[in-house]
Amino acid sequence: MKGFLLVTLLAAAGTGTAFAHHEAGGRTSGPVQAPAASLKSGKGTGMIQQIDREKGTVTIKHGPLQGINVSAATMSYRVRDKAILANLWSPQRVEFELTYDGKQYLVTRIK
Repeated sequence: MKGFLLVTLLAAAGTGTAFAHHEAGGRTSGPVQAPAASLKSGKGTGMIQQIDREKGTVTIKHGPLQGINVSAATMSYRVRDKAILANLWSPQRVEFELTYDGKQYLVTRIK
């Protein structure tokens, strides 16, 4: 009976834990991540208000964004690649695309 209780307790303690990926040498790379929630993407047009090339952000005053439930606003967004900020200035009218992963918005294209 004690053996059965021990096995039951150990099984219950292990429930819900993440599996680790084992690499050569017995090291683990950490918990396995759950698949990312599906990304939502949207398009919009707007006017650049501010650019922070060091932080990789751009502030855009824009209308409602198609494809994502975002109303007209002035918002600061991170960019996927800081290089896309090189040829931008304020004020400048732009068309842009962004993604939303359930936590943050990310500009993926801007022209």
